[in-house]
Amino acid sequence: MPKNKGGEGTMAQAKKAVKKTIKNSGKKSTLKAGKKTTSETLSPAQEKFCLEYRKHEGNGTAAAIAAGYSERTAAQQATRLLRNVNILKRIKELADDAIRKQIIGLDKRALVLSKIAEDDAADVQARIRAIDVLNKMDGVYVIKTEVKISGNVNVLLKRRKKE
Repeated sequence: MPKNKGGEGTMAQAKKAVKKTIKNSGKKSTLKAGKKTTSETLSPAQEKFCLEYRKHEGNGTAAAIAAGYSERTAAQQATRLLRNVNILKRIKELADDAIRKQIIGLDKRALVLSKIAEDDAADVQARIRAIDVLNKMDGVYVIKTEVKISGNVNVLLKRRKKE
């Protein structure tokens, strides 16, 4: 039987198109879904490597072993993983989070100073200093400065405007 243009030939093209769509559907859906966080784009093993890399303070081989990679190939795996842009981004995110957690917020500092100021067992000088710092934080103190100007003020201001 001869193939006609509207029959089996079109059916084969349709099957190819469907296969191609199915094959690429995963790629399209991740792009359409929007931006994913770096940790979502990594495999569980890669995420574990990033966490272990931070724990082992930048030792890639030890991080690879702790993440479950073979001891025999850990150094090569670490080198390969550290070339991955998403892994590098995730390691930077983890480092930034660690830095952020180390910084004591204003409320927490005020709380610590308040505890020192109210602690009867604390040294008197420490209590006074804590109260002093709290007052400075709250803007209780007004700093007065005395300025002496010699000469004609108008002339000095005109000179300053020209500069």
